Amino acid sequence: MRAFPLAWRSVAIAVVLALASTTSAHADRPTVSELQIQLVQQRQQLNDLYAQSAAASERLNGAKYELAIAKKAVARHRAAVEVARKKLAAQQDVVAAMTVEQLQAGSSAANLTAMFSSDGPEQLLERSSAYASTNEALAARVASFKARKVVLDSAAHQAQDALELQKNATAKLKAAKDAIEEAIARAENMASTAEKARHDLLVQLAEATGSSVEEVTRNQDAIDEQIDESGPSTPPAPGSDPTPTPTPTQTTTSPPPVNPPPPSTSKVETAIAFAKAQLGEPYEWGAAGPDSWDCSGLTMRAWQAAGIYLPHYAGGQYANTKPVPISKIVRGDLLYWSDGGPSSIYHEALYLGGGLMIHAPRPSRNVEIVSINYWIKPDLASRPG
Repeated sequence: MRAFPLAWRSVAIAVVLALASTTSAHADRPTVSELQIQLVQQRQQLNDLYAQSAAASERLNGAKYELAIAKKAVARHRAAVEVARKKLAAQQDVVAAMTVEQLQAGSSAANLTAMFSSDGPEQLLERSSAYASTNEALAARVASFKARKVVLDSAAHQAQDALELQKNATAKLKAAKDAIEEAIARAENMASTAEKARHDLLVQLAEATGSSVEEVTRNQDAIDEQIDESGPSTPPAPGSDPTPTPTPTQTTTSPPPVNPPPPSTSKVETAIAFAKAQLGEPYEWGAAGPDSWDCSGLTMRAWQAAGIYLPHYAGGQYANTKPVPISKIVRGDLLYWSDGGPSSIYHEALYLGGGLMIHAPRPSRNVEIVSINYWIKPDLASRPG
């Protein structure tokens, strides 16, 4: 079971004490403790919804990343097919010419050189001169032609597979876009109604406690700040697997964590300085600057400022950096939150050292520096450079 953060536990204790201290209330009106609980629950539900939309945004980044990889693979395999096709056509021309020459001039090896002008393939002349007869040369060319045909068929098959992966990646991107649009709509709808509901609850709380609306609002603002700082109550529910199809430089399983040397101090400090310069700027779904950010957009631009280029996707950043144990993290490392492994990463931050990190947390929260224990602890880490 995951332990609640300290700030959240203090809120929970306050609510329990308020509940215990309420001994009487009008039967048809909510008690003070009930109103307080409703306010806390409302705030926490909104934060959970924001966290879910932020996770959906990261899955959208992953779908875009996967599609970009798939498109590059399609282009690469199509180019290979074209090269194989040209080589096959050239080999076919040689076989056809040799066959016609053999039919017209017999099998004399002396007639073989007459097929070619001074600009013809010298390698063919050298090899053909070594054969005992034109039949042997022709048989060798036929065998080479067949081999070229196998290469072409293989390249065509790989190109078709790559095209299928691109189609699947396109479908995943559409699904991810639909998911983030739905998550945004839910969050925005709740945010628009939550403000009025909160005001109504605060008015009732003021009446129940005999205080002014201004006073209970100030008190609740302080409680809400504690709730916000403690993060959402539960990790976002996992969505579709955002892990991209591995490229030749990636593996399908995560390598065991090691303790690679950190990048140069100047690069680390450049990345951190860039991230700190964005403090107070708002979170925005899919944003990578210059004035708003999502979690991977901030870390991508920070390390880009230091000359290290990473994709705009937390899972892709993990895949393209060196995994390190959480117990061995150093200043400048990237921290990740997942639902059980690299394939389900939904949030990341930049480690500052001393137990602190900087991140773009979620909607309604700006870029901030917090303890790595402000919510649940990160379960993965990696080192750029």
